[in-house]
Amino acid sequence: MFVFTKESLFSIMLLSGTLKAMLILLQINGIPDLTLLSAFGITIILIIEMRTTLRHLEYKRLELTLLLTLFYLFMIFSLGYTSSSTASITKTIYFGTMALAFYFPLLVREFKIEPFMKSTTLLIFISSIIFLNFYTGYLNGDEAIILSLGEDEARHMTALYLTISWLNGILVLYYFFQENLPPLVRWSMMLIAFIFLISAGGRGPLLFTVLILGVYFLLQLAQSLISFKLNRLVLPVIIMITTTVMIIFLVSNIKLEKIDPSLKLVDNTVERLMGLVTEKGGGASAYSRVENARFSIDKINHNAFFGYGVGSYGYEKSKVDELDYPHNLFLEIWFELGYLPLLIFLLLLFRIYQHVKATSRAWMMALYIYFLLNVLKSSSLIDIRMMLGFYAIFTAIRLPKENK
Repeated sequence: MFVFTKESLFSIMLLSGTLKAMLILLQINGIPDLTLLSAFGITIILIIEMRTTLRHLEYKRLELTLLLTLFYLFMIFSLGYTSSSTASITKTIYFGTMALAFYFPLLVREFKIEPFMKSTTLLIFISSIIFLNFYTGYLNGDEAIILSLGEDEARHMTALYLTISWLNGILVLYYFFQENLPPLVRWSMMLIAFIFLISAGGRGPLLFTVLILGVYFLLQLAQSLISFKLNRLVLPVIIMITTTVMIIFLVSNIKLEKIDPSLKLVDNTVERLMGLVTEKGGGASAYSRVENARFSIDKINHNAFFGYGVGSYGYEKSKVDELDYPHNLFLEIWFELGYLPLLIFLLLLFRIYQHVKATSRAWMMALYIYFLLNVLKSSSLIDIRMMLGFYAIFTAIRLPKENK
Protein backbone atom coordinates (compact mmCIF):
# COMPACT_ATOMS: atom_id res chain seq x y z
CA MET A 1 0.00 0.00 0.00
CA PHE A 2 1.36 3.41 -1.01
CA VAL A 3 1.19 6.19 1.62
CA PHE A 4 2.14 9.75 0.70
CA THR A 5 4.86 10.99 3.07
CA LYS A 6 7.36 13.81 3.27
CA GLU A 7 9.83 11.39 1.66
CA SER A 8 7.42 10.99 -1.27
CA LEU A 9 7.22 14.76 -1.69
CA PHE A 10 11.01 14.95 -1.55
CA SER A 11 11.21 12.33 -4.29
CA ILE A 12 8.87 14.41 -6.46
CA MET A 13 11.06 17.47 -5.94
CA LEU A 14 14.24 15.62 -6.89
CA LEU A 15 12.61 14.26 -10.06
CA SER A 16 10.48 17.32 -10.86
CA GLY A 17 12.45 18.26 -13.98
CA THR A 18 12.04 14.77 -15.44
CA LEU A 19 8.36 14.63 -14.45
CA LYS A 20 7.67 17.97 -16.16
CA ALA A 21 9.21 16.59 -19.34
CA MET A 22 7.00 13.49 -19.11
CA LEU A 23 3.90 15.69 -18.89
CA ILE A 24 5.03 17.41 -22.09
CA LEU A 25 5.45 14.03 -23.81
CA LEU A 26 1.95 13.09 -22.68
CA GLN A 27 0.76 16.51 -23.92
CA ILE A 28 -0.78 17.34 -20.56
CA ASN A 29 -0.96 21.12 -20.30
CA GLY A 30 -1.97 23.50 -17.55
CA ILE A 31 -0.09 21.69 -14.76
CA PRO A 32 1.58 24.12 -12.30
CA ASP A 33 5.38 24.04 -12.06
CA LEU A 34 6.21 20.82 -10.17
CA THR A 35 9.60 22.09 -9.01
CA LEU A 36 8.08 25.24 -7.54
CA LEU A 37 5.17 23.42 -5.89
CA SER A 38 7.23 20.58 -4.42
CA ALA A 39 10.00 22.95 -3.27
CA PHE A 40 7.37 25.10 -1.55
CA GLY A 41 5.97 22.06 0.26
CA ILE A 42 9.45 20.86 1.23
CA THR A 43 10.31 24.34 2.55
CA ILE A 44 7.18 24.47 4.71
CA ILE A 45 7.93 21.05 6.21
CA LEU A 46 11.57 22.03 6.77
CA ILE A 47 10.65 25.26 8.58
CA ILE A 48 8.18 23.45 10.84
CA GLU A 49 10.55 20.62 11.76
CA MET A 50 13.64 22.80 12.14
CA ARG A 51 12.10 24.41 15.20
CA THR A 52 12.86 21.19 17.07
CA THR A 53 15.75 19.63 15.15
CA LEU A 54 18.08 22.64 15.38
CA ARG A 55 18.18 22.28 19.17
CA HIS A 56 19.72 18.80 18.98
CA LEU A 57 21.39 18.80 15.56
CA GLU A 58 24.27 16.34 15.20
CA TYR A 59 27.65 17.88 14.46
CA LYS A 60 28.05 15.99 11.17
CA ARG A 61 24.74 17.39 9.88
CA LEU A 62 25.58 20.90 10.99
CA GLU A 63 29.03 20.71 9.40
CA LEU A 64 27.70 19.62 6.00
CA THR A 65 24.95 22.25 6.10
CA LEU A 66 27.46 25.00 6.82
CA LEU A 67 29.87 23.83 4.12
CA LEU A 68 27.24 23.94 1.38
CA THR A 69 25.94 27.27 2.69
CA LEU A 70 29.45 28.72 2.51
CA PHE A 71 29.79 27.44 -1.05
CA TYR A 72 26.46 29.04 -1.97
CA LEU A 73 27.57 32.35 -0.44
CA PHE A 74 30.67 32.34 -2.65
CA MET A 75 28.38 31.81 -5.63
CA ILE A 76 26.26 34.79 -4.61
CA PHE A 77 29.39 36.86 -4.03
CA SER A 78 30.58 36.11 -7.58
CA LEU A 79 27.49 37.89 -8.93
CA GLY A 80 29.43 41.07 -8.26
CA TYR A 81 32.07 40.33 -10.90
CA THR A 82 30.60 37.76 -13.27
CA SER A 83 30.72 38.42 -17.01
CA SER A 84 27.13 37.16 -17.27
CA SER A 85 24.20 39.44 -16.52
CA THR A 86 21.21 37.08 -16.94
CA ALA A 87 22.43 33.48 -16.90
CA SER A 88 24.20 34.23 -13.60
CA ILE A 89 20.94 35.21 -11.87
CA THR A 90 19.10 32.21 -13.29
CA LYS A 91 21.83 29.81 -12.21
CA THR A 92 22.05 31.24 -8.69
CA ILE A 93 18.29 30.89 -8.22
CA TYR A 94 18.26 27.37 -9.66
CA PHE A 95 21.04 26.32 -7.31
CA GLY A 96 18.75 27.25 -4.43
CA THR A 97 16.70 24.12 -5.17
CA MET A 98 19.92 22.07 -5.22
CA ALA A 99 20.78 23.42 -1.76
CA LEU A 100 17.23 22.74 -0.54
CA ALA A 101 17.57 19.11 -1.67
CA PHE A 102 20.70 18.85 0.47
CA TYR A 103 19.35 20.63 3.53
CA PHE A 104 16.06 18.74 3.77
CA PRO A 105 17.24 15.23 4.81
CA LEU A 106 19.83 16.75 7.13
CA LEU A 107 17.49 19.10 8.98
CA VAL A 108 14.15 17.28 9.26
CA ARG A 109 13.31 15.14 12.29
CA GLU A 110 13.71 11.72 10.72
CA PHE A 111 14.21 10.78 7.09
CA LYS A 112 13.28 7.20 6.14
CA ILE A 113 14.93 5.57 3.12
CA GLU A 114 12.23 2.94 2.45
CA PRO A 115 9.30 5.24 1.51
CA PHE A 116 11.70 7.50 -0.36
CA MET A 117 13.02 4.67 -2.53
CA LYS A 118 9.53 3.28 -3.13
CA SER A 119 8.37 6.66 -4.45
CA THR A 120 11.57 7.22 -6.41
CA THR A 121 11.43 3.78 -8.02
CA LEU A 122 7.78 4.20 -9.01
CA LEU A 123 8.36 7.63 -10.56
CA ILE A 124 11.50 6.54 -12.42
CA PHE A 125 9.78 3.46 -13.85
CA ILE A 126 6.73 5.46 -14.99
CA SER A 127 8.99 8.11 -16.55
CA SER A 128 11.06 5.42 -18.27
CA ILE A 129 8.00 3.81 -19.85
CA ILE A 130 6.69 7.16 -21.10
CA PHE A 131 10.04 8.24 -22.50
CA LEU A 132 10.97 4.92 -24.13
CA ASN A 133 7.59 4.75 -25.84
CA PHE A 134 8.27 8.19 -27.33
CA TYR A 135 11.94 7.43 -28.08
CA THR A 136 11.11 4.21 -29.92
CA GLY A 137 8.68 6.06 -32.17
CA TYR A 138 11.13 8.90 -32.74
CA LEU A 139 14.00 6.59 -33.72
CA ASN A 140 11.70 4.69 -36.08
CA GLY A 141 10.55 7.93 -37.69
CA ASP A 142 6.94 7.78 -36.45
CA GLU A 143 5.50 10.97 -37.93
CA ALA A 144 2.48 10.95 -35.60
CA ILE A 145 4.70 11.17 -32.52
CA ILE A 146 7.04 13.77 -34.05
CA LEU A 147 4.27 16.01 -35.43
CA SER A 148 2.23 15.85 -32.22
CA LEU A 149 5.08 17.56 -30.35
CA GLY A 150 6.60 19.50 -33.21
CA GLU A 151 9.90 18.54 -34.81
CA ASP A 152 12.06 20.89 -32.72
CA GLU A 153 10.40 19.92 -29.42
CA ALA A 154 10.62 16.20 -30.25
CA ARG A 155 14.33 16.51 -31.04
CA HIS A 156 14.83 18.41 -27.80
CA MET A 157 13.08 15.68 -25.81
CA THR A 158 15.40 12.97 -27.13
CA ALA A 159 18.14 14.43 -24.93
CA LEU A 160 16.32 12.87 -21.97
CA TYR A 161 17.86 9.50 -22.87
CA LEU A 162 20.84 10.35 -20.66
CA THR A 163 18.66 11.31 -17.69
CA ILE A 164 16.55 8.15 -17.96
CA SER A 165 19.69 6.00 -18.20
CA TRP A 166 21.30 7.75 -15.26
CA LEU A 167 18.22 7.38 -13.05
CA ASN A 168 17.89 3.67 -13.78
CA GLY A 169 21.57 3.17 -13.02
CA ILE A 170 20.81 4.46 -9.52
CA LEU A 171 18.11 1.83 -9.10
CA VAL A 172 20.29 -1.00 -10.42
CA LEU A 173 23.01 -0.25 -7.89
CA TYR A 174 20.59 0.36 -5.03
CA TYR A 175 18.60 -2.85 -5.44
CA PHE A 176 21.64 -4.99 -6.19
CA PHE A 177 22.89 -4.52 -2.65
CA GLN A 178 19.52 -4.74 -0.83
CA GLU A 179 19.95 -8.23 0.59
CA ASN A 180 17.19 -7.69 3.18
CA LEU A 181 14.50 -7.32 0.52
CA PRO A 182 12.54 -10.39 -0.66
CA PRO A 183 14.61 -11.89 -3.51
CA LEU A 184 11.77 -11.70 -6.03
CA VAL A 185 11.23 -7.99 -5.36
CA ARG A 186 14.91 -7.19 -5.28
CA TRP A 187 15.94 -8.93 -8.50
CA SER A 188 12.78 -7.89 -10.35
CA MET A 189 13.38 -4.21 -9.57
CA MET A 190 17.02 -4.50 -10.56
CA LEU A 191 16.24 -6.36 -13.80
CA ILE A 192 13.56 -3.86 -14.87
CA ALA A 193 15.90 -0.94 -14.13
CA PHE A 194 18.74 -2.63 -16.05
CA ILE A 195 16.51 -3.17 -19.09
CA PHE A 196 15.47 0.49 -19.01
CA LEU A 197 19.13 1.51 -18.57
CA ILE A 198 20.19 -0.40 -21.68
CA SER A 199 17.15 0.69 -23.69
CA ALA A 200 17.61 4.42 -23.05
CA GLY A 201 21.13 4.29 -24.47
CA GLY A 202 23.14 6.49 -22.13
CA ARG A 203 26.73 5.30 -22.53
CA GLY A 204 28.13 6.88 -19.40
CA PRO A 205 25.54 5.57 -16.91
CA LEU A 206 25.67 2.08 -18.46
CA LEU A 207 29.47 1.90 -18.46
CA PHE A 208 29.72 3.34 -14.94
CA THR A 209 27.12 0.89 -13.59
CA VAL A 210 28.90 -2.09 -15.14
CA LEU A 211 32.28 -0.73 -14.02
CA ILE A 212 31.19 -0.41 -10.38
CA LEU A 213 29.68 -3.89 -10.36
CA GLY A 214 32.75 -5.23 -12.15
CA VAL A 215 35.12 -3.79 -9.56
CA TYR A 216 32.88 -5.15 -6.81
CA PHE A 217 33.02 -8.58 -8.47
CA LEU A 218 36.82 -8.52 -8.60
CA LEU A 219 37.08 -7.47 -4.96
CA GLN A 220 34.65 -10.15 -3.84
CA LEU A 221 36.36 -12.76 -6.00
CA ALA A 222 39.73 -11.92 -4.48
CA GLN A 223 38.24 -12.10 -1.00
CA SER A 224 36.58 -15.42 -1.84
CA LEU A 225 39.85 -16.92 -3.07
CA ILE A 226 41.53 -15.90 0.17
CA SER A 227 38.74 -17.19 2.44
CA PHE A 228 37.64 -20.10 0.19
CA LYS A 229 34.06 -18.83 0.50
CA LEU A 230 32.21 -17.50 -2.55
CA ASN A 231 30.08 -14.40 -1.93
CA ARG A 232 26.51 -15.00 -3.12
CA LEU A 233 26.48 -11.69 -5.01
CA VAL A 234 29.36 -12.71 -7.28
CA LEU A 235 27.19 -14.88 -9.55
CA PRO A 236 24.61 -12.13 -10.27
CA VAL A 237 27.44 -9.73 -11.20
CA ILE A 238 28.89 -12.31 -13.60
CA ILE A 239 25.45 -12.82 -15.17
CA MET A 240 24.84 -9.08 -15.57
CA ILE A 241 28.24 -8.30 -17.10
CA THR A 242 28.08 -11.37 -19.37
CA THR A 243 24.58 -10.42 -20.53
CA THR A 244 25.72 -6.88 -21.36
CA VAL A 245 28.70 -8.14 -23.37
CA MET A 246 26.56 -10.69 -25.23
CA ILE A 247 23.96 -8.04 -26.14
CA ILE A 248 26.67 -5.75 -27.49
CA PHE A 249 28.23 -8.59 -29.50
CA LEU A 250 24.94 -9.84 -30.95
CA VAL A 251 23.51 -6.44 -31.83
CA SER A 252 26.77 -5.31 -33.41
CA ASN A 253 26.34 -8.19 -35.86
CA ILE A 254 22.52 -8.33 -36.14
CA LYS A 255 20.13 -5.42 -36.69
CA LEU A 256 17.40 -6.20 -34.18
CA GLU A 257 15.06 -3.55 -35.61
CA LYS A 258 14.60 -5.85 -38.62
CA ILE A 259 13.09 -8.40 -36.23
CA ASP A 260 10.92 -5.91 -34.33
CA PRO A 261 10.91 -2.08 -34.67
CA SER A 262 10.68 -1.74 -30.88
CA LEU A 263 14.19 -3.26 -30.63
CA LYS A 264 15.59 -0.17 -32.36
CA LEU A 265 16.35 1.08 -28.83
CA VAL A 266 18.87 -1.73 -28.27
CA ASP A 267 20.41 -1.15 -31.71
CA ASN A 268 20.78 2.53 -30.86
CA THR A 269 22.50 1.76 -27.52
CA VAL A 270 25.02 -0.60 -29.09
CA GLU A 271 25.74 1.80 -31.95
CA ARG A 272 26.50 4.52 -29.41
CA LEU A 273 28.79 2.20 -27.42
CA MET A 274 30.61 1.03 -30.55
CA GLY A 275 31.04 4.66 -31.58
CA LEU A 276 33.44 5.15 -28.67
CA VAL A 277 35.81 2.78 -30.47
CA THR A 278 34.98 3.12 -34.16
CA GLU A 279 34.42 6.88 -34.49
CA LYS A 280 37.22 9.43 -34.47
CA GLY A 281 37.68 10.90 -31.00
CA GLY A 282 34.94 8.61 -29.65
CA GLY A 283 32.25 10.39 -31.63
CA ALA A 284 30.91 13.94 -31.66
CA SER A 285 29.67 13.79 -28.05
CA ALA A 286 32.99 12.60 -26.60
CA TYR A 287 34.96 14.98 -28.82
CA SER A 288 32.92 18.00 -27.69
CA ARG A 289 33.58 17.12 -24.05
CA VAL A 290 37.32 17.00 -24.67
CA GLU A 291 37.16 20.39 -26.41
CA ASN A 292 35.13 21.84 -23.54
CA ALA A 293 37.73 20.58 -21.07
CA ARG A 294 40.58 22.13 -23.09
CA PHE A 295 38.81 25.47 -23.31
CA SER A 296 38.01 25.43 -19.58
CA ILE A 297 41.55 24.58 -18.50
CA ASP A 298 43.00 27.28 -20.75
CA LYS A 299 40.68 29.93 -19.29
CA ILE A 300 41.25 28.72 -15.72
CA ASN A 301 45.01 29.15 -16.21
CA HIS A 302 44.37 32.86 -16.77
CA ASN A 303 42.10 33.37 -13.74
CA ALA A 304 42.42 30.40 -11.39
CA PHE A 305 41.73 32.05 -8.04
CA PHE A 306 38.47 34.00 -8.51
CA GLY A 307 37.08 32.44 -11.68
CA TYR A 308 34.85 34.36 -14.08
CA GLY A 309 31.72 34.41 -11.93
CA VAL A 310 28.62 32.25 -11.71
CA GLY A 311 26.92 31.60 -15.06
CA SER A 312 29.88 32.96 -17.02
CA TYR A 313 30.83 29.82 -18.94
CA GLY A 314 28.36 30.34 -21.77
CA TYR A 315 29.37 33.97 -22.30
CA GLU A 316 33.10 33.32 -22.08
CA LYS A 317 32.83 30.50 -24.59
CA SER A 318 30.49 31.97 -27.21
CA LYS A 319 29.97 35.60 -26.15
CA VAL A 320 26.28 34.77 -25.72
CA ASP A 321 24.79 35.19 -22.24
CA GLU A 322 23.27 31.73 -21.90
CA LEU A 323 23.39 28.78 -19.52
CA ASP A 324 26.16 26.44 -20.59
CA TYR A 325 28.69 24.24 -18.86
CA PRO A 326 31.84 22.21 -19.63
CA HIS A 327 30.23 18.81 -18.82
CA ASN A 328 32.48 18.40 -15.81
CA LEU A 329 31.23 19.68 -12.46
CA PHE A 330 34.65 20.38 -10.97
CA LEU A 331 35.89 22.27 -14.03
CA GLU A 332 32.67 24.28 -13.96
CA ILE A 333 33.14 25.24 -10.30
CA TRP A 334 36.78 26.21 -10.82
CA PHE A 335 36.00 28.09 -14.06
CA GLU A 336 33.13 30.12 -12.64
CA LEU A 337 33.72 30.39 -8.89
CA GLY A 338 37.44 29.96 -8.48
CA TYR A 339 39.83 28.08 -6.24
CA LEU A 340 38.31 28.54 -2.76
CA PRO A 341 34.77 27.36 -3.64
CA LEU A 342 36.31 24.36 -5.39
CA LEU A 343 38.21 23.46 -2.21
CA ILE A 344 35.05 23.90 -0.12
CA PHE A 345 33.07 21.63 -2.45
CA LEU A 346 35.81 19.00 -2.44
CA LEU A 347 35.92 19.15 1.37
CA LEU A 348 32.14 18.67 1.42
CA LEU A 349 32.45 15.56 -0.77
CA PHE A 350 35.32 14.23 1.34
CA ARG A 351 33.36 14.60 4.57
CA ILE A 352 30.38 12.82 2.99
CA TYR A 353 32.74 10.05 1.87
CA GLN A 354 33.95 9.63 5.45
CA HIS A 355 30.37 9.31 6.70
CA VAL A 356 29.55 6.78 3.96
CA LYS A 357 32.67 4.73 4.68
CA ALA A 358 31.82 4.65 8.39
CA THR A 359 28.44 3.01 7.68
CA SER A 360 30.04 0.06 5.80
CA ARG A 361 27.00 0.02 3.48
CA ALA A 362 27.97 -1.18 0.01
CA TRP A 363 24.96 0.44 -1.69
CA MET A 364 25.90 3.85 -0.30
CA MET A 365 29.50 3.59 -1.48
CA ALA A 366 28.40 2.31 -4.89
CA LEU A 367 26.03 5.25 -5.38
CA TYR A 368 28.56 7.73 -3.99
CA ILE A 369 31.05 6.62 -6.65
CA TYR A 370 28.36 6.43 -9.35
CA PHE A 371 27.32 10.05 -8.83
CA LEU A 372 30.93 11.23 -8.87
CA LEU A 373 31.71 9.39 -12.10
CA ASN A 374 28.67 10.90 -13.80
CA VAL A 375 29.43 14.50 -12.80
CA LEU A 376 32.92 14.07 -14.24
CA LYS A 377 31.46 13.65 -17.74
CA SER A 378 28.04 15.28 -17.81
CA SER A 379 26.56 17.55 -15.16
CA SER A 380 26.18 21.15 -14.15
CA LEU A 381 25.71 22.95 -10.84
CA ILE A 382 22.01 23.15 -11.66
CA ASP A 383 21.72 19.42 -12.44
CA ILE A 384 22.92 17.90 -9.16
CA ARG A 385 19.71 17.95 -7.12
CA MET A 386 19.50 14.15 -7.07
CA MET A 387 23.18 13.76 -6.19
CA LEU A 388 23.06 16.24 -3.31
CA GLY A 389 19.80 14.75 -2.07
CA PHE A 390 21.26 11.26 -1.91
CA TYR A 391 24.50 12.48 -0.34
CA ALA A 392 22.50 14.15 2.43
CA ILE A 393 20.41 10.99 2.89
CA PHE A 394 23.60 8.95 3.36
CA THR A 395 24.42 11.10 6.37
CA ALA A 396 20.90 11.56 7.74
CA ILE A 397 19.27 8.12 7.78
CA ARG A 398 19.57 5.80 10.74
CA LEU A 399 20.51 2.26 9.76
CA PRO A 400 20.05 -0.90 11.84
CA LYS A 401 23.35 -2.33 13.01
CA GLU A 402 22.64 -5.76 11.62
CA ASN A 403 22.05 -4.45 8.07
CA LYS A 404 25.66 -4.22 6.95
